[in-house]
Amino acid sequence: MSRSALWRQEANIKDRERKAEETWLNAIEEGQACHVKGVIPLVGPDDTFNIHPMLLQNITKSPYFQKCCEKLTDWNMLVDEIYYEVKHMEPWTAGASKTPSTAFCLLLRLFTLRCTEKQMTLMLDHVDSPYIRCIGFLYLRYAADPGRIWSWFEPYLYDDESVQIRQGKANTTVGEYVRMLLENLEYYGTRLPRLPLALERQFKVKLLQAERVEERAKMHEQNKAAMEYFQKLGSRIQALYGDEENPVTWYDAVVDRVILRDLESGELLTRPKFQVTFPEYGNTEIVSLGEVDLPGTHSVGTEEGSGDKGDREDGGYARIDRGSGRRYDDYTRDHDRSGRGYQDDYKRGRDHPYASGRRQGYDEDRHRDRHLRRDNDYKLDDPRRERSRSRDRSDYIPPHTSSRKNSRDEEERELMEEVLRREREKSAAKGKAYAARPTGFRGVNTDESVGGKHDIQDKWAPPPTAKHEKEAASIPPAPVARKTAAELAAIEEKKRKLLAKYG
Repeated sequence: MSRSALWRQEANIKDRERKAEETWLNAIEEGQACHVKGVIPLVGPDDTFNIHPMLLQNITKSPYFQKCCEKLTDWNMLVDEIYYEVKHMEPWTAGASKTPSTAFCLLLRLFTLRCTEKQMTLMLDHVDSPYIRCIGFLYLRYAADPGRIWSWFEPYLYDDESVQIRQGKANTTVGEYVRMLLENLEYYGTRLPRLPLALERQFKVKLLQAERVEERAKMHEQNKAAMEYFQKLGSRIQALYGDEENPVTWYDAVVDRVILRDLESGELLTRPKFQVTFPEYGNTEIVSLGEVDLPGTHSVGTEEGSGDKGDREDGGYARIDRGSGRRYDDYTRDHDRSGRGYQDDYKRGRDHPYASGRRQGYDEDRHRDRHLRRDNDYKLDDPRRERSRSRDRSDYIPPHTSSRKNSRDEEERELMEEVLRREREKSAAKGKAYAARPTGFRGVNTDESVGGKHDIQDKWAPPPTAKHEKEAASIPPAPVARKTAAELAAIEEKKRKLLAKYG
């Protein structure tokens, strides 16, 4: 190749690099100028989007990404491109050196276009292609607020739609992919942004809870009697409930409605959901199959309401001994034979003594306790008299509240210990896998990494200890072979001839 041809080739390379940089800068400015209502706020730099620098550099220089920036000017066009072009979710293209995949090129283009909450909801629920959904999850994992990730991911933790994540590998499910994004930092040759440690462990605890809910749902599906009992209106069950202020725990509940179809789309659900009422507080919630269980299976702080024993036995259900061998039909008969059903109590409203008994009982106990303390413990010269009435009132904690709090704390402690145990096992497995590698494989490119094979003698061996060195020192050295007189004379003759020839 002539010198002028080399110059032209170098000039073309520089021109392509300049054009790629200009396209990238224009895309960044386009995203920064986007002020559409409802845009998901991005966390981190708005010019790298927490993507690994090497991967980001290769994407911005990719001709396909430049084509996307020129032709894909809105969200709808990008979603159509995902539908037609994306076939896997790895960051790199197999068999090509440093060539980014179409999935990550389109992901970066989505970052520059920005995405609203409504558009993200449509992506996560898209029915045409699972890759549209997976790119939506990646968008949230890379750049969304970590504190809001769980609310986006939770409904899809066990989604069973099939998707191919790795090229040439077996398919997995969208649910497994979502759980992997929450649990791992490594992502098929690149790294995801690190989550805050406290939030990461909180996610793992919630994933463990979701795993138990899924196992419980599968167990109920296999038990026909349990399913019939749950789907009977008025059945007294236990259900999980929690909110922003209170952790998820078990409460007594009553089935008001069985939901077999999705409330928005009208499609038939794979598993029924239940609209239940918690008589202790009077609120109504919709729970899944895994979030309900038979009465008496889990410990609850108090019985239903706070009425006296006779009223409770007449209108409620008896606690169930798990070792008594009673069948689900017995629970149904007990509920049917009860003298006063749930509906009778519920219709009485808030004026009924049993509906407000818990609050009345609490107020009376607190009032009586305050007077006892004033008469017995508080003296005129006692400095505790200076305490405010608000602190007096806060000293009393109802027994059922304390026991329920202790039960929740114990369950959270158990879940956290399980999370830490899994983390230790994962770290130990990585350490063992690293130690099993040959010595030359650690941190450098070996013959096997470039297509060659290792010799059997190159296997890793532990370093010598003091005992091994002592044993090696005690072994006598091998005898040195001595030359004969004829061999010595031949060597001397050879030296003489060389000196005579070369001086």
